[in-house]
Amino acid sequence: MPEPSRRRYGPVDPDHEVEDDQLEPPVNLNKSFTNIVVVDNIPVIPHDKIEKLKVVIGKVFTSLVGPTQQLYLPTDEKNFTKGFAFIEFATEDLAQTAIEKVDAFKLDKQHTLKVTSYDEFQKVIKVVETYKEPDLPLYEPKENLRSWLLDERAIDQFAVRDGDFTEVLWNDVKAGESPETVIKRENWTEAYLTWSPLGTYLATIHSEGVAIWGGSNWVKLGKFPHPGVKLLEFSPCEKYLVTASPQYQDIDNPKNPQCIIVWDIRSGAKLRGFLGQVGGNTAAAWPLFKWSFDDKYIARMSEDTISIYETPSMDLLEKKSLKVTGLKDFAWSPTDHTISYFVPEANNKPATVVLLEIPSRKEKRQKNLFNVTDCKMHWHPQGDYLCVKVDRHTKTKKTTYTDFELFRIREKDIPIEHLEQKDNIVAFAWEPRGSKFAIIHGETPKPNVSFYTMEGKEYKHLKTLEKKSANQLYWSPQGQFVVLAGMQSLNGTFEFWNANDMESMGVEEHYNATSIEWDPTGRYVATVVSFWRYQVETGYNLYSFQGKVLKHVLKDKFFQLIWRPRPPSLLRPERLQYIKKNIREYAKELTNEDKIKEDVIRAAKRAKRQAMRQEFEALMKQREKEYEALAAARKDIGYNEEENEQDFEYREQWVEQIEEAREIVIQED
Repeated sequence: MPEPSRRRYGPVDPDHEVEDDQLEPPVNLNKSFTNIVVVDNIPVIPHDKIEKLKVVIGKVFTSLVGPTQQLYLPTDEKNFTKGFAFIEFATEDLAQTAIEKVDAFKLDKQHTLKVTSYDEFQKVIKVVETYKEPDLPLYEPKENLRSWLLDERAIDQFAVRDGDFTEVLWNDVKAGESPETVIKRENWTEAYLTWSPLGTYLATIHSEGVAIWGGSNWVKLGKFPHPGVKLLEFSPCEKYLVTASPQYQDIDNPKNPQCIIVWDIRSGAKLRGFLGQVGGNTAAAWPLFKWSFDDKYIARMSEDTISIYETPSMDLLEKKSLKVTGLKDFAWSPTDHTISYFVPEANNKPATVVLLEIPSRKEKRQKNLFNVTDCKMHWHPQGDYLCVKVDRHTKTKKTTYTDFELFRIREKDIPIEHLEQKDNIVAFAWEPRGSKFAIIHGETPKPNVSFYTMEGKEYKHLKTLEKKSANQLYWSPQGQFVVLAGMQSLNGTFEFWNANDMESMGVEEHYNATSIEWDPTGRYVATVVSFWRYQVETGYNLYSFQGKVLKHVLKDKFFQLIWRPRPPSLLRPERLQYIKKNIREYAKELTNEDKIKEDVIRAAKRAKRQAMRQEFEALMKQREKEYEALAAARKDIGYNEEENEQDFEYREQWVEQIEEAREIVIQED
């Protein structure tokens, strides 16, 4: 055991060097008064009433907090109290409790107590009267998170994951060039990629959590630690992020759940954790939580319950959940604080679809339904309509058929129209910007496709296309155009349809296509064969909205292509309407600009080809001179030029290239 160090006391010889362990440690004085509080706004009274006031104040603090050690009331030169007091407690915790419980306590009608810690009080009284401007650090410009919108070409970006590489590219196919790389990184994500709804962030998934990236330099803007994370979802306005880790599904601590976490994106703070299993619902589809359109509320369904939480506090709305016996499904309106929910038939009660206003919980509309086997709710993207697809059975329950209940949300009393469809329903989809909807119905593999419109007082049938190889509908984000897609068993057959003129624009095939992605402007469509589904001929095709193939890309291990979303336009509605009315004039100007750009590109290609030809001719002349210079050497070794000339064949080939004429089609609403 080492010998204990010896301390030196008394005077020290200045010539003698003292080791550090022989010196007494400095005494650290605690200059804080964390166990003392200042109580302001107490009555100003003369000296003879002070003791009585002390008793009253002492009782308040003793009953709400606990025993006090000392109560001091300062007085002025006239022996009147100064309107405040100092109270000392035994511990800092008691002082903090006094601040929390007694602050804002009403002593009488004229006096409401204000309780502050003594340390905070000292900071206030030490503030100098003369203002001194603080030394501010030099301004450092932040990343412009909307920089891609400033591109003069007004083109869009998309992200792809190809093998171990993730790449963001410009879609500059109009100029006839390959997509231009913005950034390319290896092992940027361990799973899939996700853009935020307004295109501000690109999210990547890692074993330890989620990271988000953005700006012109693609810096890391935030990280959200959640080991084993597999799923994520942004809120509509990009304020919040929800992540889910299945590894916590069965081991969650109810007091500190880790399966699902809600994060604040800007601060990176964890707002609240949730259990993965609620009411025995272990196979619920993602996302488990559904957001209101403005990020104000987030809701989750459990057995007979809809729990709605307010942001950013994540407190339960009005401290109680919405109880709905037999609840099967619910959905938010895309534009209003309105919830629709469905309750199946039970105990001789009909099935019901209810529209509920939040936060008042006022019922706006209810529809009773009979002989129901299932029900799906489809909100119009602009919140103008709600379609309830109702699968019904006959009284004998031997056959089934489908009805559509169409709610006109914007009209008085929300009228409901009924559309009956005897055929098997394959797919339903609203036109995103407009009043149309389309239904695929009939027996596969050649069902029919019907178009309807909600314009007017009643819905109207527009057209039925018979025997189409389609099982899914993909509307353009701007409306008017729709892809009738034959996915999975139909092997990737696509018909591009103009729903305004009711005409087909083209039919294409992409064998084994697994997904279809419209760009945010509705000008381009991508079809993808993902390595996650198939291991051969993976890659993507790029089309115009008319169905013309612009690019075909094959990759060995192509996983994903996602377009970067655009935020809503900042133009006023009247300005947008003006542009739409004068779209042909704008189109002429833009067509001329495109022609100039294409001419510049063609000229650059011609100049490049000419430079290559000149370089080749110069090389040939150099080689000919070298060949002639070696003529004497060839003659010395017995090489006969004339006899060996027949061994060579000279051929000149001309290639004629025809520039393709492109038809300009103007897309109108």
